[in-house]
Amino acid sequence: MKVNQEQIEDLYAFTRKHFVEWYDVQTEIVDHLANGVEAQWQENPHLNFDEALKNEFKKFGIFGFSGIVEEKTNALEKYYRKEVWRYLKGYFKLPKIILTGFGVWGLYHILQYSRNTEYAVIFFMAGILCFFFIYNLKESNKIKKTHRKTGKKWLFEKVIAQLGGFIHLLNIGIYMPLINFDRQWDTLATLSFSVCAVIYILLFYVSVKVVSPKLKEKLSKEHPEYKLSLNL
Repeated sequence: MKVNQEQIEDLYAFTRKHFVEWYDVQTEIVDHLANGVEAQWQENPHLNFDEALKNEFKKFGIFGFSGIVEEKTNALEKYYRKEVWRYLKGYFKLPKIILTGFGVWGLYHILQYSRNTEYAVIFFMAGILCFFFIYNLKESNKIKKTHRKTGKKWLFEKVIAQLGGFIHLLNIGIYMPLINFDRQWDTLATLSFSVCAVIYILLFYVSVKVVSPKLKEKLSKEHPEYKLSLNL
């Protein structure tokens, strides 16, 4: 016996009932449950669908599907961060390291020759914070728009919106209280800030402009439903 389409829909409803909101994770669990139910029917053809589903769900333990959601989230975030570091390292090798060095040199000289270095640093950090806020808002709106159109949410969209967990590291607002703007900005302090700022910008650029589009393209191939939803 095979699980029919109506029962497949029941399995999707079952995952939603047990707090799995991401369609890509739901699909993975539904596939697992369907295979488990069919395996039980091979051993006992008289077992009804609900009983077989109940037996299969017991195998997930007291925490239900939460372990799978957490495991899938961690795996996607780990993959995302790994890809970011892989592309980021390219900016510290020839020929891109020349651009990186030029960026540090340029920012250092802008700060060095500013009449008020403290205000220049604040202006720079405020600008980055604005870009960060706009990116967050844009990605959140995309997720809401997709959900409104299709009724589906995708875990990998959430991971992309949070930059694989880098969102906490890249929130420059949390570092502002750590900077002593009353101190004298000597050469070492200015150079250190310039290096950190350029690395920060590169990390943000690689995450948003390189890794996120590539991850979307990769997972769109794995989930054709998502690709179709983009054209609605």
